[in-house]
Amino acid sequence: MSILAIGQTTYSECPRRLDDNACNTKNTQSRRGDSMSKNKKTDTTPNSRRQFLRSVGVAGAVAGTGLSLGLGAKAMAAQAEDDEYDVIVVGSGFAGVTAARDSSLAGLKVLHLEASGRLGGRTFTSKFGHHDVDLGGTWIGWGQPHVWAEKMRYDVPVVESAAYSASHYVWFDENGARKEGTPDDFWSIMGPANDVFYGPARDAFPRPYDPLLVADDKNLDKMSAAAAIEALDVTAEQKSLLHAFAAINGHSFSDQSSYLDQLRWIALGGFSQSFMWDNLGRFRFEGGTQSLLTKIHEDSKAEFKRGQPVTRVEQNGDRVQVTTARKETFVGKKVILAVPLNVIHKIEFAPAISQTKTEVSRERHTGSGVKAYARIKGKQPLMFGQGTQKMPFTFLWTEYDDDDSQILVGFGASPELLDTADPDAVADALKQFLPDAEVLESASYNWNADPFALGTWCMYRPGVLTGALEELQRPEGHVYFATSDIANGWRGFIDGAIESGARAAELVTESLKNEKVTA
Repeated sequence: MSILAIGQTTYSECPRRLDDNACNTKNTQSRRGDSMSKNKKTDTTPNSRRQFLRSVGVAGAVAGTGLSLGLGAKAMAAQAEDDEYDVIVVGSGFAGVTAARDSSLAGLKVLHLEASGRLGGRTFTSKFGHHDVDLGGTWIGWGQPHVWAEKMRYDVPVVESAAYSASHYVWFDENGARKEGTPDDFWSIMGPANDVFYGPARDAFPRPYDPLLVADDKNLDKMSAAAAIEALDVTAEQKSLLHAFAAINGHSFSDQSSYLDQLRWIALGGFSQSFMWDNLGRFRFEGGTQSLLTKIHEDSKAEFKRGQPVTRVEQNGDRVQVTTARKETFVGKKVILAVPLNVIHKIEFAPAISQTKTEVSRERHTGSGVKAYARIKGKQPLMFGQGTQKMPFTFLWTEYDDDDSQILVGFGASPELLDTADPDAVADALKQFLPDAEVLESASYNWNADPFALGTWCMYRPGVLTGALEELQRPEGHVYFATSDIANGWRGFIDGAIESGARAAELVTESLKNEKVTA
């Protein structure tokens, strides 16, 4: 059995710089009891940040260390002229590439900085089992307006996940007992439970892309998803299934996420369970997310620099100075900070940004679980599986169906329940759903250890949506924020990243236009 575990135990064998074609380390390893060739284990917690940075070729990029006291306003003005940019965009996930493209096509002089050696942010296309698989963000839907518009703009083809046609369902009841049956067998239990769980959504989000339109009179935002589920009049088995579903939505245990924030998904899915799932897990880009990402990036006229982690952002008068871990400084009129919410508090700001932004960033959103692919031998029925939230894999389904093998993708609520860098652990987790499966290899990426992500997709903790969203979106002087984590619509998805990046570019372009008129 072999494993591709980028950013985890096998990472030391990857190229020292992550290029757009992600490294494909194969560490041949048999099942327990057979001869093994194991890599030396490395610390994959966020505390191993220096080690991770060295492995991607960005040594010394420890944010917030005060590498420079910065230039004064007069010095910044002196550096202007040829070296000054209209806009400096930080980060090259979908929010960053969209912001850089849109602002540069508007005629602005744009510098685009990326901390790592690759494009993509929390999307990451790699080769596995003869397929282009996405180790990060993957699925899109035609109910997601921003990403679907870009898909049509660049004529990027999409394909369906194999599990969309699944005939074999596996699930676990409240006691952990394994059950299996047809789609109708499963949805006759899960469908009515979802109806009750999502009952308040229409009143809470009458206009889903305007999430704060209606006051939260029932304090649903202060309630955790777990507390809401326990209060529902459903069976114990249905409650267990709902806890698992809330866990994959928040990519953490159900007591970590806001009930109100959970309700957004069904609202954005047109208050339809089937259409919500069409947007959550049905369509993916042929060739992976890089197919669209590179199209957007190639359209940009921005100057692009990789390997430039930003450590400090300093505003003086009408200029902003950006300092990177390489001790280089760049000056611009505006900055679009297109980095994940969890990373913002690692950057030093002068003057300091709001306490709300810093505290929410430091506390982190809920997304902290695991995702892994596993290739199994032979031809099997297409399957969809839902476990309990305390199982290593909470969800598992067939993603690719080949002639002699299949690739399944699994999600778990916590890395404490599954070390995806351990091929035996991944195989054991999969076998809870498919006991007779022969697992050939697995693949994963440790987003929690990646210092430029510090987590997976975003769902908010109780109180953040109504108490902090507006502040998280608010520009700070000449610094604007763009990330899927603060989108109005499909927050936590590629669509939300494009929404946020496009909005930031529009705000910056309008601001500079107005400043020019009044000058």
